[in-house]
Amino acid sequence: MSQPDTDTGGSSESTVADRLLQQDEFAADLNAQGYTDLLVVRRESGRDILTEGRLELVQHLDQHGSAVDSVSDLARQLDRDKGAVSKDLNRLAELDMIEYEGSGDGTAKRPRLKHNHVVIEPVVY
Repeated sequence: MSQPDTDTGGSSESTVADRLLQQDEFAADLNAQGYTDLLVVRRESGRDILTEGRLELVQHLDQHGSAVDSVSDLARQLDRDKGAVSKDLNRLAELDMIEYEGSGDGTAKRPRLKHNHVVIEPVVY
């Protein structure tokens, strides 16, 4: 389990520790139910990361990732601007949701989903 975003936005250290513990318990419960390779994202971050465009990228990579050879190829497949796709992918990579693989020729990088499961932290657990 990964926790990519622990920015508290001004919360006290004990509140942060409590939330991290709660995330760990939540992830452990999901792991016990068979959800391995799990990323738990703070709900505050989830609102910002899963924009409509980024969700489209995640869904496309989930369904067609093996057919995506590069960022340019992904942009072409989705009929989107390469710069906008690159910016969205970089944000998803910062949050540990995707990773890049080399293309073999050293000129392109392939975006891939990094985890089998991504869960936005629940409001109440």
